Amino acid sequence: MAPRLAESPVPCPVCKGFGLLESEDGRKLLPCRCREGVERDARRQAVRIPERYRNCTLTNYRPQEPSQERAKAAARRFVADYPAVDLGLLFVGPVGVGKTHLAAAVLAELVDTLGVRSVFCDFTDLLSRIQATFSRSSEESEDDVLHIYRESDLLVLDELGARRPTDWARDVLYGLLNTRYNRKRLTILTTNYGDTPEKPGGETLEQRVGVPVRSRLAEMCRLVEIGGKDFRREARLGERLS
Repeated sequence: MAPRLAESPVPCPVCKGFGLLESEDGRKLLPCRCREGVERDARRQAVRIPERYRNCTLTNYRPQEPSQERAKAAARRFVADYPAVDLGLLFVGPVGVGKTHLAAAVLAELVDTLGVRSVFCDFTDLLSRIQATFSRSSEESEDDVLHIYRESDLLVLDELGARRPTDWARDVLYGLLNTRYNRKRLTILTTNYGDTPEKPGGETLEQRVGVPVRSRLAEMCRLVEIGGKDFRREARLGERLS
């Protein structure tokens, strides 16, 4: 059987696929509205928001309980006040309550509306990239990898503490955060670890990242605690029951 050819996308009925329209006076070309989504996606990709979270907005975050309402309000206030903001945000809560959704939504909003120089970073991926520079064949140094995260006006650092702590990892994290603190750069972080263990025998954020890092975060960020059930698990359960 011959392979099926991929279907060609249907062109926009307004611009017929050209992406441009004449202005009312006919003197210039303007981008068609069909290009807005393409350009938005390109901006969000450029600042490294993962594909899974590129369509996250503050509007489509739907709180299920009071702490989530408060977290959404804190995110909205951060966006509304930017750049007159002194503190970043530290979203703390269990898996699946929307911490990364809110962080990515804030980043996307500021990139889309203000063109803020920013970047999204998964902490585990960051450590892996730095470790890769230790290879003799690597063309990057540790400073090369860290440069964009030190200099961006806004950094989202996702899944803080997800990787089991080592002295080296804690030193890398403290160095990055301390540099941003000294340069008055804003940072939004997400973590599953709070200041009290989620369950008996569990670890705290301080145990996970170290005393110096937790102390620095207290100066850099407003703590936003989020509770509730795992959105993803509840959604899957609903699908099975429907």
